[in-house]
Amino acid sequence: MNKSELLSNEEMSALLPEVDLANSERDKRNRVLPYNFRRPDRLSKEQVRSLYLLHDLFANGLSSGLPLFLRTFCEANLISVEQQSYSEYLKGLTDPTTIFPVSVQQLKGVFAIEINNSIAFPLIDKMLGGEGKPTNELRAASELELSILEAFVTVVVDTYKEVWKPVIELTAEVTAHETRPQLLQIVAPNEVVAAAIYQLQIGEAKGSMSLCLPVGMLEPVIDQFSQSANSTSKTTAPEATASLLKTLSTVNFPVAAELDKIAAAVSDLMSLEKGDVLRTNHRVEKPVNISVGNTNKFYGKLAALENRIVVQVSELKEEMTSQAAA
Repeated sequence: MNKSELLSNEEMSALLPEVDLANSERDKRNRVLPYNFRRPDRLSKEQVRSLYLLHDLFANGLSSGLPLFLRTFCEANLISVEQQSYSEYLKGLTDPTTIFPVSVQQLKGVFAIEINNSIAFPLIDKMLGGEGKPTNELRAASELELSILEAFVTVVVDTYKEVWKPVIELTAEVTAHETRPQLLQIVAPNEVVAAAIYQLQIGEAKGSMSLCLPVGMLEPVIDQFSQSANSTSKTTAPEATASLLKTLSTVNFPVAAELDKIAAAVSDLMSLEKGDVLRTNHRVEKPVNISVGNTNKFYGKLAALENRIVVQVSELKEEMTSQAAA
């Protein structure tokens, strides 16, 4: 190879694609995502969504069941479901507050139900026959008050078990109570928990309630729960279908056969008498609309049977529409 055949540095640079080294380094830095190794996310977004749906059903159950228990207006609204460390959850609680650990036999774990004092004291007052008005007391609940509040928490736990029934039959019971968050250790401080935050309204009083669920306790059933929550194929027993059809067969629906509408003067309508004939623009060969519950479902033909005008169903509306489109 002759020396003249070698490419110069300028020619080599022209053949290579231009690379912006500064932009390349910047793109690499942008692709780096922060990750906390001390508190990894152990639940996927889909699993968190499934937990949110379950706890939203729990809120609906409380809104339906608590008015019967307290005999006053009650409403529960789910605010959020988040995963965080147990120490972070405890830091977010007020001190003092009321916390009830609940043991779950099937999952071999303990979760906690926390009720803020802003709603706990009105609850106690309501359960003792008072009006349950809002209060700003900053003290810790006494042993007697905690015992009274435990009856309310038992109702909450029973409702919670009903929500979990499609996934697993839970045997849960309140095991203790505490007013200082730092004194309750259901898991290690760095363990990941799922915290469900609710807003409760009991009569005129409003306050927060939260559930703290250790992720380690949920792991045996969380995948099963996700499949159950997202499953759209549910099998129905033939006996249930037959019973439903038998019940529906006795339901009455309004059925009407309608001709084309016409315009008429009010004076003509006022002068109508028995035996008068009202002329319509509906041709004899044109199908008649047959409606079921104010919805047009069939087409029919006018006929006579035993000196009565009847309508014979000729076609389904969908079939006639598809034939016309073809």
